[in-house]
Amino acid sequence: MNKKRNKRKKRNERNKPIKDMSTVKIALITGANRLLDHSAKNTNEQFKIVLACRNKTRAIDAQNALLKEFTGGLVEIVLVDVSSVKSVFECCKEVKKRFNRIDLIFCNAGILPCTHVDWSVVAKQLVFSPIALMSRTDCIVQPVGKTTAEGLGETFACNVFGHYVMIRELENLLIKTKNSRIIWTSSCTATKENFNLEDYQAIKENAPYESSKRMTDLIAIGLNSRLNKHDIYSFATHPGIAATNIVRDHLGWVMGYGMLIGLFAARTFLGMRNQTVTNWNGSYSNYYVATQPIDLLNNAAIKKFGSYCNRFGEVYVDTDDIEDYNEVETEALFNKLNKLLDEFRVKYNIKS
Repeated sequence: MNKKRNKRKKRNERNKPIKDMSTVKIALITGANRLLDHSAKNTNEQFKIVLACRNKTRAIDAQNALLKEFTGGLVEIVLVDVSSVKSVFECCKEVKKRFNRIDLIFCNAGILPCTHVDWSVVAKQLVFSPIALMSRTDCIVQPVGKTTAEGLGETFACNVFGHYVMIRELENLLIKTKNSRIIWTSSCTATKENFNLEDYQAIKENAPYESSKRMTDLIAIGLNSRLNKHDIYSFATHPGIAATNIVRDHLGWVMGYGMLIGLFAARTFLGMRNQTVTNWNGSYSNYYVATQPIDLLNNAAIKKFGSYCNRFGEVYVDTDDIEDYNEVETEALFNKLNKLLDEFRVKYNIKS
């Protein structure tokens, strides 16, 4: 009886209505989150979640699921297709109408397009390099030259530019909050070798996903140095290797379960700490950066915060170097992004 009473007490405590809305932090998230759980356990730090989603039906389903678990939670929806610059502009216009400030923006949405799985690479890595098989995307053959209706590289538009446009459009709302944060979900597969500044949209390259994540690292760190004077902080994170739909959808359910078993085995028997496996574990680095004191985080200025697990599945955060970070290269990238943004502002008659 005592156990039931305690469970009921905890449930009632986490579902208490919030009295002072001025203290609630507003988090705009393009993807999944775990901040409502934090709000439920920490009454002194509450979050209003704004789910930025492309599909209205799925967005409502996600909202209902969250509110069913956290009946006292604050969850709103704003529709956006981050691969469409026009849609991002419209989303930002709506956000400006509804909110007078933003505390956090999570740049979490992303795609890994795939034409097919190269099973010869799978077989080769299984024999000669099982660690690479469990931590890289070499076997995923990505389409080359795929563009959006607006003429942008598809993966670049969805993983990078849509978020960049959103941040630039909502910068004035971020300025209104002390220690506001921009959190870019990168990848532990992001390397310098996959990025070519001359083909920054990766329309000609054969690894647009890895290229987009390298750009994410450069932009996250570059924005941090540029926006600190406005008390805005930007960070790169990665989820480790999780069995998300981004890869599993390409494998089919049989191989998808095989991948899941492989990730567990790699963590348990090979001690591969980047095998976070679940979305919950993978999101821990984002949650950590969203809730830790800014002084603690900013000591790692040119670092990426990653989710890791020990053999027993206990999740923690560690920092990784941004490989060969170069301010000159980053500045050149910003020049290209800003020029592109200006072109779309003119195209859609958006005042800067």
